[in-house]
Order: sequence, then structure tokens, then C-alpha cells
Amino acid sequence: MNLRTLDRVSPADARPRPPASAGPPLPLTAAQAAMWSARPADTAGFLEIHGPVDPGLFARALHRTVTEAEALRVRIVTTAGGLRQVPTALEPLDGTAAVPRTVPYAASHKAAGSPVAPPRALAPSGVHRPLRLPFRVADLRDRRAPDAAALAWMRGDLEEPLDLVDGPLFRHALLRVGDRRWLWYQRAHHAVLDGYGHLLVARRVAEAYSALATGADPGPSPFGPLAALVEEDAAYRASGLRERDRAHWLGEFADRPEVPTLAGRTAPPARTPLRRTARLAPGTADRLRHLAESVRATWKDAAFAAQALYLARATRSDVVVLGLPVMGRTGSVALRVPGMAVNVLPLRLTVTHDTTFAELTHQVVTGIRAARRHQRLRHEDIRRDLGLTGPDRALAGPRVNIVPLSDGPAFAGARSDLHTLAAGPVEDLTVHLHDRADGTGLRIDYEANPALYGQDALDAHHTRFLDLLTRLADSDPHRPLADLDLATDAERERIRAEFNDTAVAVPPTTLIGPVEARAARTPGAPALISAAGTLTYAELGTRANRLARHLRTLGVRPGALVAVALPHSPELVVALLAVLKAGGAYVPLDRPEPDGDLVCVLTDRAGRATLPDTRIPVLALDGPGLVAGLAAYLPTDPGRALTPQHPAYALPGAAPVPHATVDNRLRWTQSRYRLAPGDRVLCTGSSAPELFWPLREGATLVLAEPGADGVARTIRQHRVTVAHFTPTTLAEFLAEPGAAACTDLRDVLSGGDELPRATADAFHRTLPGARLHQLYGQAVALHTSEPGATGPLPIGRPTWNTRLYVLDPAGRLCPPGVAGELYVAGERLATADTEPDPYGPPGARMYRTGVPARWRDDGSIDRAGPLR
Repeated sequence: MNLRTLDRVSPADARPRPPASAGPPLPLTAAQAAMWSARPADTAGFLEIHGPVDPGLFARALHRTVTEAEALRVRIVTTAGGLRQVPTALEPLDGTAAVPRTVPYAASHKAAGSPVAPPRALAPSGVHRPLRLPFRVADLRDRRAPDAAALAWMRGDLEEPLDLVDGPLFRHALLRVGDRRWLWYQRAHHAVLDGYGHLLVARRVAEAYSALATGADPGPSPFGPLAALVEEDAAYRASGLRERDRAHWLGEFADRPEVPTLAGRTAPPARTPLRRTARLAPGTADRLRHLAESVRATWKDAAFAAQALYLARATRSDVVVLGLPVMGRTGSVALRVPGMAVNVLPLRLTVTHDTTFAELTHQVVTGIRAARRHQRLRHEDIRRDLGLTGPDRALAGPRVNIVPLSDGPAFAGARSDLHTLAAGPVEDLTVHLHDRADGTGLRIDYEANPALYGQDALDAHHTRFLDLLTRLADSDPHRPLADLDLATDAERERIRAEFNDTAVAVPPTTLIGPVEARAARTPGAPALISAAGTLTYAELGTRANRLARHLRTLGVRPGALVAVALPHSPELVVALLAVLKAGGAYVPLDRPEPDGDLVCVLTDRAGRATLPDTRIPVLALDGPGLVAGLAAYLPTDPGRALTPQHPAYALPGAAPVPHATVDNRLRWTQSRYRLAPGDRVLCTGSSAPELFWPLREGATLVLAEPGADGVARTIRQHRVTVAHFTPTTLAEFLAEPGAAACTDLRDVLSGGDELPRATADAFHRTLPGARLHQLYGQAVALHTSEPGATGPLPIGRPTWNTRLYVLDPAGRLCPPGVAGELYVAGERLATADTEPDPYGPPGARMYRTGVPARWRDDGSIDRAGPLR
């Protein structure tokens, strides 16, 4: 941004001061060394000043303060002994030194160096040329949105690297955004200044400005020398206190716990984080304070505990580790030096569903107290001593920064507010908690690494955290935390009313009824194609009707179970249709395994030969006697007193599946894919959707030849348009050279197991003109694969009359993006292993899948990693 600048500072206001002399080179403290190696490592913020400001007086006050703040005006150089910081003189303030030329501020620094440039070696004389005060003034009142323009300029400046070779390692700007409103922008490399150092500088500038405004002398510098900070750091590192602190942290984290984060992964720190800011209403803030006081804590402790609770719930972790920024200043010397000393300590907390908020807050109080007793040992040293050196082994998760004050100093009576733009490297997520003294409540800022979080995800986490704080403020702190979930009222309503808006009225029909109706309308149409030839709807119906009449004589009625153990053949289709026509339910078996609940077993002579002795009737459908006997039965439908609630089939060891459930699925499938009489549907298994869907819609069922090459040949020869595969058989088919020639394929449905991304990619390469659909479970969810997508395929969206829930261990709804366990609900469940559905209509049931999952914001469900 090209700022319109003030042209000059009057000489009367300038009053040059003699430059400070350069001091001797000093070693870097441990804190400085850590921040110097960090990329990126800038701190920045601004003070919003409410009142008149004289830019000339401000320039003098700032120049005087920087002259006094030795840590600011250093250059970091390379010497034979390693990195050193050299206090450097500041140019005298003249009539133009404090204001910019009429060029973009950042542009004047672009050629100065890069953020990864090595520090310059110390000059032979040990002296560098003086630094010019980097201060810019601009009037933005003519902009359409002055505040937005100022923020855009500040954020743009943060994108430009500081000159690490020649310095200075800080920048300032004074931006006028209103007749009585100014924004004082401050930025510094974290190696020379931390948040507390910024506050010391701001207070001194305000003090000096206020004195100069009345013609008074600001008085002597309140700052201690930089050398004192360096000496104090060196003394600590050589003392027994450091070993005591080291023993504490090694003992606290001896088991090296996994550190959960909301993103679930790591990335390099961000130069410019994503941000979101909001306030708790004053009334809610007051209730949170009262809650904290009732358990002998402060609101800050309660907010810290709330963040631990949020992280534990969002990651399903009983143990969380939060980052606790501390001043790192334990003596009077460090408290007077504006420099870099801040440290980040790990705070370990246990959060179970039986824990009460009072207990969790007590953990926070005692944990912070212990951490502060051992705050001098650097975060980097703790991590190294624990062996957590890999990029994926963090010492702590999100940081919770308690900002002591959010009200800035006064400038000749004009009050100011503090605002943070960057608090150093943001590795994952930083939570800033501000206590406002102006009665506007508590301000809570989230900063996030954009490589790990999108703005929508950050906004969702921030909104949920504020909602959780609000509910905590009104809760009993002595009740177990299992009573609190993460989802907001809006998210719970969205899951119920939007994501699970699947109710569709379907007629009360059975699985077999539409098949018979279709056969009556199109008796001469081809119904079944196999290696043995083609059967019309009439021919297929006749064979099934005769067998059904025979089954009736054996006692097959509605509710009865019949085992079917036949190879993939026309006889298999005839047998399944016959069982349903007789009113029974079939149990598909790979081989005959008679059960006491079965009325009979349908197989062939080869299968019968392997059958152990049993009292259950066994029918070999290819036996000459049975074939001759069936010819004597009438070829018409035998009729049956069948209802949609009667079982249609039962998988071995599972509960019977009623006709209504299968009918609902097939009606949904037809609404989605629209089979027509000209379609040909490949069947590779014996599931009801594969076999009966085309027979209900007038399409042709095609039985695949054995082997992947036979499948490809069958699809090409009979111009198959729709095919069913398991993920395994689909991968085998795609590996066949002839698969690419199956260009009549329009839709491929894969179910039974999780479809690997590699198989989906191979499908899109091989058959770019076809669509691939993954069906989860008993078709309770669907996902259509998109070419070019990455990552595991989602489970998908719920289908007709099915509801999906992602629940935490306490059975609470997980909001989008938060992992839990998948539950399936609906009035047509295909299982008896159910439990009451607390989120559905009265009497609704649901069943637990054991599958880790999470909602996506688009209303579909992803698989999640293993649940903790």
C-alpha cells in the first residue's frame, strides 16, 4: 500500500538528541538464540489511541525510548565465538528522519535482505553505522474504510522480511484513521522483543509523550541494560537451579505422552496466522468469574480448563498437553529490560468423562503454579532432553496465552487499547485470553497456522469454544464433564434437520411384489442372461413359481428360513425368487451348513454330496427326480400372506432383514440411478440389490463369467451399463487389459468393504466416462468418487430413511470435523443389535458400527483415524 504521508516534522518538535554509543558485543540469551533460529519469528501489534496525537512529539518520544531500549537497537552478527548482538547507535532525530518518503514502506525494504540471510560478520572496528529510526506516519482518513486500509497495510508489512543483516530489527508506524483516532503499529523480531517487552516500550513512549506534551522532561530511562539480562541468563544456565528445573520436567514427561492437536498433524510455523476475535458478553463473563471463584480459581484458570476440556473432547483424549506462555522473568533485572525472555511450558492435564470442572480447574491452578516455579528452563531444552526432536513429536499442543492487560497506556490523556497482530511463530493454534477493563467482557482471540486450519475450521472451533464457556458459566462445577458436549445448538440442529433430512414416504410393498408386477407387464423381455443362455421374465417366473409351490408343501411360509447354497448361476436366481414367492426368507450360504431354524436347504448335487447328515430336507435342484417333479406344479404365482415387516433374507449369524428395508433401499437406488428396460446390470454376487433391482425395473440381469477376464468379457459382450463389485473384485477387473474397452458402463457400484483411493484412481484412469459410487454397509450411505480427489474416500451421505450420527463416548453428538464413532439409525434397520435412538422420533432405534468417523461440513461423513 502506498501511504499518503505527512511531509515533515517541524524542527521545533525535532530537538535532535546525541546518538547513543555502540556497546560491546554480547552473547545471545537462550531465549534469543531460539527465536533467532525460528522462521518466521516476528511479533507485532498496534495501539488504538483515542484522542489527538502530535506526530512530531510522538516521533521524539519514540526516538528517546528506542535510544534507551538497548535490546531494540542491536545488530546480530557472526563472530569467531558464535552469534553476538551488538548494541548500535541511533541516528539523531532531524526534521525528516521520523517520516517516510512517499513510497510504500515495505517497498523500501525489499532489497535489503531476505529472512533467511545469514547475519553479517562483525566489522573489523567492532562498530556498525548508526541505525535510522524506522518510523512512518500516514493519514488514511480519505480512504473509504480507513481501519481496513490500515490493517491491510500492517498485514502487508508483516509479509515483508525484516533486514536481518543491516537491521533495524523493528519497525513502527503511526496511522491516522479518524479525526481523534490513531493506530500505532509496532513490529519487532522476536529475538529482540517479546510481548512484555512491547508493553514496556509502549508505556515508556506514552510516558515520554505525555511529558513532552506539557513541556516537561520525561526523566531518566526506566530500563535496565541489556548486559544485565544476558548475565542473568548465563548465571542461571550455569547454576543448580537449571538442573533442578530439568529434573522436574524430565520427571513430569518421562512417559513422553502423545500430544493431541485439533488439526491432528504438524506443519512449519506460519508467518501470518489466521485470526478470529470475539468477546464473551459481560453477563456471561461475570458468571464465569463467579464460577471460578466458587472453586477457588480465577476466570483465567477456568478459561484455561475450558480449553483443555475442548481439546480433550475434540480429540477423544484423556490426556492433553497445552502450551503455557510465561514471562521467563523471575528477577527484578529482567522485569526492567525490554528484550526477549518469554518461554512456553507444557501443562499436562487429565480430562476424563468422570472429571468435574472443579477438579479440572484445580489441576490447572496447581499445574500452572508448578510450571512457574520451573519456568526458566527453555521449551527447546525440555524437548531436546526428552528426545522429542522429530517434526511430528511436539512437546505441547495449542497454546493458551493469558494476556494480563488489554488496555494500553494514556498519551497525554488519550486512552489506548492494545491489539495483537502476531505473537511470534504459530506452530498450531494459539488462544489469547484478554480481560477488558472497559466493561465489554472477556476477549478471546484464536490464531492458527493456515497450513493446518482453514478459516471455516478456525471459526467453528472458536464459536464452539465460546459456546462451551457460556454453558460452563451456567453449569454446576461439581457435576461430571460427561454432561457437556462440544456441538452448539445450531450444529446439533444442523445434524438432525439438514444432514439427516432423509425421510421419504415409500409405499408398503414387499421385495418380490414389484418383480412379479414387472413380469406381468413385460413377459417377453429378457430378464436373465448367463453362459447358459437367456431367460425371459415369463420363463424365469415360471421356473420360480413351480419351485415356490413345492416349497410351500415343505412348510415354507412367511417368516420361515430357507438356506440357499448354490453357485453363481441361473438356478441361484430361480431359488431366491422361489423362496420369496413362497413367503419365506433366504439365507445365502457358501456351502451347506444346516441349522435347526431352517425349513430346508436348496443346493445342487455337488453341494449335497458335501452335506453332513441332517434331518432338514435337502433339495438338489439339478436332481432328475426333482426336475421332473417340479414340472407337475402350476406355473403361476402361488400367492402368500406376506407383509413388508416379514423377513426377506438373513445373512448367517445376523438378524433377518425385513422386506421393507430392502424395498426402501431399492427404491432409493432406482431414484438415484434410473434403470430402464434397455439397461443391463452385471451381477457378481448374491445380494438382494444386485439380483432384484433390475428385475423390478424391467432391465436385464447379467451373470458374470468367472474370473476377472470373464467379467470383462461379459461386460463387453452383453454391453453392460451398470455393474456391482466389491472393492477386491473391482481392483481385479481394472487390472485386466480388456477393462478399458468396457465403454458401455455408465455406473459402477462398489460395496461390502472400504474402497481404496488407489482403486478409485485406477477406475477413473481406465473408464473416464463412467461414474463410481461407494455404498457403505447395507447402503446406509453413498459417496460418488470424483476424479482427481485425494485422501480416503468418504463414507458418504445417508440414504433414504436412514440417519447417521457421530457420537462421543458419552453418546453426545460430535460437531462437524470432530471424530467420534459412527452410529446408524432408521425405521428400517437391517439388524437386531440396536439400542434406543435419543435423537430420533419416539421408539427409534440405532446401532453401533465401531467405525471411527467425522462429519464433513458438506453433510457427508469421513472415516477418521483410530479413536483414542
